[in-house]
This record gives sequence, structure tokens and C-alpha cells, in this order.
Amino acid sequence: MPGWDGERYAEVATLQHELGRRFAEALRPVAGTGGRAARVVDAGCGDGVVTRMIAALPWVGDVLGFDPSPLMVSKASSSSSGVAVEGASSSGAPGVVFQAGDVTTFVAEDPFDLAVSLNALHWVRDSAAALAHLRDALRPGGRLVAQFVSEGARPSLEDVAQRVATGPAWGSHFAGVDAPHVHRTASEWRALAAGAGLAVSGAEVSDLAWDFGTAPAFEAWCTVGFTAWTEHLPADARPAFVREVTAAYAEVAGSDHVFRFQQLRLEVART
Repeated sequence: MPGWDGERYAEVATLQHELGRRFAEALRPVAGTGGRAARVVDAGCGDGVVTRMIAALPWVGDVLGFDPSPLMVSKASSSSSGVAVEGASSSGAPGVVFQAGDVTTFVAEDPFDLAVSLNALHWVRDSAAALAHLRDALRPGGRLVAQFVSEGARPSLEDVAQRVATGPAWGSHFAGVDAPHVHRTASEWRALAAGAGLAVSGAEVSDLAWDFGTAPAFEAWCTVGFTAWTEHLPADARPAFVREVTAAYAEVAGSDHVFRFQQLRLEVART
């Protein structure tokens, strides 16, 4: 996953926070063992805002959020997230801990009742390893609910960015660099989950859109989200790369300020 800047991300993360609100509201309660509240782990927690939304749910107890970006973890751990979270104090809900971690190597000290992940798994190329480690982090019967970008008929923003990156204007900067993202179909994710020892109860795809209002606002959001590509470019070349990608994507989306994206919501349980 790319090492996004937590402070800059928080400035443009309105879309992620709204998706997080919907994601948290749609979670079905999970009972903890022994009558206690559910223990939850959030893989790819980002700036921690969505993690705190989940921690504020009445049936949730301790929550661990981890992210591979130290800058994101620093932002998540700070006393001021910059976003009001209903049910949680400004310093974070009690029992919420953030740490650096990679989902493909994560090992839980104690099993969790629920694992969640929002728009992180499509940045992890080894999907099988991610699912295997999340499975091992759950108690028997524990659930995983993950939402992320899936493969679809329309090229994604990431697909367009990779096409531009490997084109004649920028290709010399990306020689030998693999695409930072992976998009799979719902059927492929079902098969991977089954192979990891997870029983699939849902793998639904939604086609969504978000209007940033203006082209500059969309470009500012992309500037943060394109870190996986722009980190390979000289600093003074990065704005031009972002502009070229957003211009190419406008042809796909039919707008220079509307982001169209598919979200797969995967719900599975440890068998």
C-alpha cells in the first residue's frame, strides 16, 4: 500500500469519510465471546476517522487500527482528527489503538471477533496473503467485512493512472515498477476467500459516483491518492502527471470533476 501523507489526506478525505459513515452504519452487530463487547481490527485504517466511527458503535469494545503508512498512523493517533465522530471524544474512543502494520504479515496477539477494511485491499497485490492473515486474526466464527475497488467494465481511475504512467511521456520513470493496485472480480474474490478458509456470505458490487464540484478539487484529491505513482517522479513533475491522468480520466467518466467507481463489499466468516 502507498505511504500516504496523513495530514494531506485528512484535508481531502471527505469522500472516504462519507463512505466510512455508510460502511459503519451497515455493519451488523457481532457478539464478543463471554458476553463482552466485540473486539475489532481495522486493516488499512488510514487517518483513523472511520476506525473511530466503528469504535463508537454500541456493540463494539476494543479496536485496533493498523496501516502501513507511518504518516497515516501518526495522524490517526493524534488527539485531533479534524473530523467530528458521533459517540467518540476528540481524543478518540476509549479502547482504540493505532499501530503501523502490513496486512500481508499482520499477526494478532489475541483473536478478534470482527475484522474490517475500507478501500485498502485493492492496494495490496498479494490478496491471498491478506485474506489468510485476516482469517488467522479472527476467532472461529469471527467475521470479516471489507469494501474496496473491484474490477469492472469501465476503466478505474487507478487503471487510467497506470496507463498514463507506462505511456511514452512517463514510462522511463516506471521501468520495472509494478502496478501498485490490483482489481479483481467478485467471483475471483469469492474463490480467494474460500481458498483462505473463509465462508462467503456476500460479495456485492455497487457502482457509485462522487461529485467533487470542480476540476481543481478533484485534482487535489488525486494528488494525495496518486502517491504510489508520484513517489517515482521528480517533485516538479508530479503536478503535470496528475493533470494528464485527470484529463484522461475525464474521457472515461464523462466529467472533469465526477469520480465514478465500483465498490465490492465482501462479507465472510472464519470457518
